[in-house]
Amino acid sequence: MNRASTAAIFALVLFNQVFNVGATTGFAMSGRAHSAGLFVLWQVVGSAFGFGAQLTFAGLVRFLSLRVANAVGIGLAFVSAQMFGAFVFLREPFTPAQWVGTGLVFAGIVCISLGR
Repeated sequence: MNRASTAAIFALVLFNQVFNVGATTGFAMSGRAHSAGLFVLWQVVGSAFGFGAQLTFAGLVRFLSLRVANAVGIGLAFVSAQMFGAFVFLREPFTPAQWVGTGLVFAGIVCISLGR
């Protein structure tokens, strides 16, 4: 794999995670909306970010196997959404056991990704 491919994969993973966190957070905010207008607004925001997530995932599949793209794109999105969407943006509390579980999910994703 050359430098350009490595840089493209890194950029796709990074943007994929940003889009996944945006989609998850947008849909969560939609569920917490107190009016129909805010519900629709957050649905639109979540959908726009979700479209970005799908585009970047398709890009990952161009460079990686589906197995690895799933682990990195979808699996890592779980960890990103937990850490950034729930903990940072929505300020949801996490127990130590939940942090350990999130860490184990991340470790599993690394094992899948590196197990070529």
